[in-house]
Amino acid sequence: MARFLFAGGWLAALIGAAMIFPVVIARLENGGMAGTGIAVFAVACGLIACGAAAVCAGWRGRQASAMPSAVRAVVAANALFLAFFALELSDRLVRQDGKIFYWTTYLLLPALLLFCGLLAAQPWAWWTARGAAALGVLWFVGFLALIPFADLQSEAGPVPWYGRLYMACVTLAFAGIMAGAFRSLGRAETRSYFGLARAEQRPAAEAALPDCGQG
Repeated sequence: MARFLFAGGWLAALIGAAMIFPVVIARLENGGMAGTGIAVFAVACGLIACGAAAVCAGWRGRQASAMPSAVRAVVAANALFLAFFALELSDRLVRQDGKIFYWTTYLLLPALLLFCGLLAAQPWAWWTARGAAALGVLWFVGFLALIPFADLQSEAGPVPWYGRLYMACVTLAFAGIMAGAFRSLGRAETRSYFGLARAEQRPAAEAALPDCGQG
């Protein structure tokens, strides 16, 4: 339980902080805050407050329920993507007239379910996460190769070179996160944590795992 409180609290606080950013940008652009912006800001502040309370509640039991470092890296990568999806949703609600139907919106709930599966050490979460990491690397690397040549348009016209450079840096960052998650999921201690260690690797992997207790 402490594992869910500690990690879930950090996730809630991170999502809340991500949701506030578009509200602040809209406030600077328009000089005011609409009703939707106020509602999003209130929800974000509530998430931050609840997240901080959950982190404090799970602080004492964090050692007993510790995960291997490789698993923590994967959980952190998942949390970063969840925060990005929440930021996109907030931006579409506040700055894009409520046009929330976008690919990031559809991935928000599956990514949250995967986050819970990783914390619960479910084998299906390992398979899903590693498959998604592999596909993500291929997707972002392919997109990175297209950025210099694609006909990218914005409301003001063709995307300038610095806009393409920004897109390339963000894409490269996401590709690196996915590659790191894929590598971490392949480690012996990670497989053992999810109950998937190969027979010859299991004794060494179990010796490397901390005593997780009941949490």
